[in-house]
Amino acid sequence: MSTKNNNTTGIFCDHGPTLWQTNQSGLLTNNRLAVKDVFAVKGERNSAGNPHWFKTAKPAQNTASSVNKLMTAGCNFIGFTHTDELAYSLEGNNIHYGTAQNPKLKGHACGGSSMGSAAAVAANLADIGLGTDTGGSIRIPASYCGLYGIRPSHNVIEKDGLIPLAPPFDTIGWLTQSADLLSDVGNVLLTNQAINNVDTLVICEPLFELVDPALLAPLKQLLEKTKPNFKHHKEFELPNSSLLNELADSFRVLQGRAIAKTHKDWLQLQGQLPQFAPAIAARFNMALALTDQEEQEALKVQTQWQTLIAKNLNTNSCLFLPTTPTTAPKLGADTSALRMQIITLSAIAGLSGSAQVHLPLADLANDHPYGFSLMMSHGNDKSLLACVKHLAAHFKQDTPA
Repeated sequence: MSTKNNNTTGIFCDHGPTLWQTNQSGLLTNNRLAVKDVFAVKGERNSAGNPHWFKTAKPAQNTASSVNKLMTAGCNFIGFTHTDELAYSLEGNNIHYGTAQNPKLKGHACGGSSMGSAAAVAANLADIGLGTDTGGSIRIPASYCGLYGIRPSHNVIEKDGLIPLAPPFDTIGWLTQSADLLSDVGNVLLTNQAINNVDTLVICEPLFELVDPALLAPLKQLLEKTKPNFKHHKEFELPNSSLLNELADSFRVLQGRAIAKTHKDWLQLQGQLPQFAPAIAARFNMALALTDQEEQEALKVQTQWQTLIAKNLNTNSCLFLPTTPTTAPKLGADTSALRMQIITLSAIAGLSGSAQVHLPLADLANDHPYGFSLMMSHGNDKSLLACVKHLAAHFKQDTPA
């Protein structure tokens, strides 16, 4: 394998293998694979987006199962990709290694934390971008960069060889330019799942209130174009709409507590936090300060939400929802005012452990990438991917040549 990278700012890491192929036959033969720098490759070190982490890391003893499966299916590993530090951000910004510019929208952000993998695919430097999604790190870059992206059901893909962020929410996801390839990767990484006919579209109107008013009309047009592909349509039964307002904070607390339990010993070593960007360090300090009582209150909200999802979704239904409240922000823009809306939309799948796919099917007048998501309850990933593949083909047929 080659170990030299022609680095593209903010996209590919300088370390790690490139042009590495172990099998020249398989479902994914010769597809270029870009891998977020949190996955183990035997004999290599990971930075997880932080030079100090890289300096203290030891070479991996084994390659992550997920990477091994993709290599066995014929992928060509072309490099590790940059991430926000320890994947603890949705902004797609790294003060140490640079920030990838959105290939689909010059001067705009890719979103994080799987920014390098998203940028590599959007720039047609890679066919498959392997990443992680804890609080939106696949779905948000997919929305901003105009890609298909999946956050699978929690724990349906082995997470060995993965640098964790918050294990109760960490998932291994991927990004592609097409629904067909998204599904092919699923056939490699997802096993032992039945494919059911998805004939019911579930709609939750209050979620549309989280979206920028300028995007409401195109989002509703996407909904109307989606509806004919489903035999049944039903409203999401939400007896207490205020519950939506509690999702973001509950996710923030539960994610933070999980991060503290996972990384506390390392973070509290003298001189560790100053090695991070100030915003990331502040986030870690917040996580370390959370209490047992806050966690217990957040768990109650999570249980309520899981009960609602189980009531509203089954093996034959999927939820239509916005992926992000806006299109990609400009590089360096202050997005703090949007953070709770972004986390709320991401927590819908995150708190319930559900599978969610972003479909980049909007056709906005300003050419900004945008789309929507479909979500299915836990364990229905392959049914969701089959549904997405069918829907993408339908949209393509309806697009004028």
